[in-house]
Amino acid sequence: MLVLGITTAIMHFQFGFQLVWPAWLAWLALLVLFRDFKRTIPALPLAVVSPVDGRVIDIKQSVYDPYLKRTAQAISLRQSLLGEFNVHSPVEGKVQNLWVRSSKWLTGSELALWVQTDEQDDAVMVANLDSILRHASCRINAGEKLGQGQRCGFIAFSCVVVIYLPSTAHIGIDAGQCVRAGSDQLAEFVHEAET
Repeated sequence: MLVLGITTAIMHFQFGFQLVWPAWLAWLALLVLFRDFKRTIPALPLAVVSPVDGRVIDIKQSVYDPYLKRTAQAISLRQSLLGEFNVHSPVEGKVQNLWVRSSKWLTGSELALWVQTDEQDDAVMVANLDSILRHASCRINAGEKLGQGQRCGFIAFSCVVVIYLPSTAHIGIDAGQCVRAGSDQLAEFVHEAET
């Protein structure tokens, strides 16, 4: 980004704005697309944080998780175009699996990530890529450890992200609420005290 900006500035100085404006436009688009805001990760070990900047569009209490084949709760988020496009891990834990389901008709394509905490709680994050303009990538592999709120990938252009959680998790947000990736709490895993 810095190199492109400096190169564009030098070209602007030598050739003028009339010839260089497309390069400035490209630099500005890349700057917006790959922006990265500083996040304050909450010190709550059992918390589930938002993986993306966006708005909660739906909360379902009893749904079928097609990845772990279980009854689960689901939180659906619509990614904001004004936030950053980085994906953050919703929980701290070990990556158990990463699935990429694609369709040649570009509907129903998904990128899913399963993270299991040290307490054996499972969270599955699914990015629905139902448009040719939407894109997702993940820089991690099965077996790697992720920290809560840690950046682990990239999703662009207003994707819907669904997080499947155990039926015992306590969801602490409402539909319509805006959330910030890596810092705003969506839910909390609940464990009964051992006697």
